[in-house]
Amino acid sequence: MKVVIKVLLAVAIIILAYVSWRSIQGRVDFDAEVTKRDRAVIQRLVDIRTAQIALRAGTGSYTASLDSLALFVKRGKIATVVKAGELTEAQLEAGMTEAKAMQIIKAGNEKAIREAGLWDDAKNAPLLVRDSIFSPAVEVLYPDRPNFSPDSLAFVPYGNGATFETGVDSLITASGYPIQVFEAKVHYSVYLSDLDKKLVDQKIQEVLDRPGKKYPGMQVGSLEVANNNAGNWE
Repeated sequence: MKVVIKVLLAVAIIILAYVSWRSIQGRVDFDAEVTKRDRAVIQRLVDIRTAQIALRAGTGSYTASLDSLALFVKRGKIATVVKAGELTEAQLEAGMTEAKAMQIIKAGNEKAIREAGLWDDAKNAPLLVRDSIFSPAVEVLYPDRPNFSPDSLAFVPYGNGATFETGVDSLITASGYPIQVFEAKVHYSVYLSDLDKKLVDQKIQEVLDRPGKKYPGMQVGSLEVANNNAGNWE
């Protein structure tokens, strides 16, 4: 009888130890998976921000449509200024400015260019070069990612086909001037839906319990405050 009791106690201890280990390891595994997914979502939001800023620079406004944003990245062109040559100190002191120099050079009169001291005899060409080269937006915005897919911008990593929530609005600054803002965001429940529900709910509640109005997910930009397009992870 005593032997049976000892065996049962040993089994019980092993089971309790395993349950305790699984509880700790389960949280460790959960945190590791959340970190991996957070990084993927953040990268996608950074990609969206990069494209939105370029779009506004070229058109004057952001877009609330991620399809339109992807189309801009696929088919749009971005101007890159090629700059070569500088005015000398003597030219600057004599009152020559880059704007004046380029006006003379763009007129195309070689004699006038030489007389203004803007001809490079060694190159047999004008001293200054200021040209704009238009390159595909996707190559300019994501130069180190040759396989970047613009169509991926709308989709949340690990979201099973879900897309980011987006919006565009105008806010009045403290100085009284309107400023256009955008936001893109995704709730934790979207890309963590297949993980331990209890732990996901805890993660969401931890954010909601923090002081101030915090978004329980990943977000870049804001429709409520001009935050210079910052992400809530920064």
